Amino acid sequence: MIKLIVSDVDDTLLPESTMNLNPEYFEVIKKLQEKGVIFVAASGRQKVSIKKVFAPIQDEIAYLADNGTDISAGDFIYSMKFDEGDYPALAKDLENLKERGFTFMACKQDWNIVDEEMEDFYQVVLSYGCQAKKVPDLKVLPDISKVSLYHPDGIPADVEQTMKERWSDKMDVCIAGSCYLDFTKKGCNKGKGLSLLQKHYGITYEETAAFGNADNDISLIEKAKYGYAVGNASEGLKKAAYEVLAPMQEDAVLGKLKEILEEME
Repeated sequence: MIKLIVSDVDDTLLPESTMNLNPEYFEVIKKLQEKGVIFVAASGRQKVSIKKVFAPIQDEIAYLADNGTDISAGDFIYSMKFDEGDYPALAKDLENLKERGFTFMACKQDWNIVDEEMEDFYQVVLSYGCQAKKVPDLKVLPDISKVSLYHPDGIPADVEQTMKERWSDKMDVCIAGSCYLDFTKKGCNKGKGLSLLQKHYGITYEETAAFGNADNDISLIEKAKYGYAVGNASEGLKKAAYEVLAPMQEDAVLGKLKEILEEME
């Protein structure tokens, strides 16, 4: 019997950077909760943004925000941060890509921080419903848990490969959405966050279902016996999935949640 359901948000439940979730999700999640199922929203977004998406039930679910590095489940709060020295070195490296049209944001609990010169990107960040602020120097920030490299036309394969070669010994580096390459401390990802929640709740791999669409969801679905990829998912996630569903545009996750609920009746 499934006791814990965790789902990515952008391009899994709703189009990337949008805020209006099909309200039927709230009804089905509430019915699952009445059956004792815990629901977790897992996203590269900050917790403030995710809560706005799930506003009608925001106090009744758990969160794996900022790619799992910011965990919130009632009284259980946990944060995973870069090792001292690693974030400033990464920030310096990413700033070298500025001439190619790239920028990045640094994430800490409930804040996304961007370069004060990047007004267009600041507005993109705000479109996710985030709390954001601008600073003159991104290299000197403390307590950073996630970094997102951004290009409006997407992350080229050469940049992704170069960043993985430079940083994968110290960090998890993976594509997140169409325009972002995310960095977190090595081993600190959605999968690690889910493992901590499973331990906290006393729930097993066999009692867990997970949904995702991007490479940064691979670690998540690997921690669930029932790991689902939506039809618009990356090829990497599809290969790792227990089952591939219809696309997000067809509310595929909602359909599977209904199936799970029916099996519990």
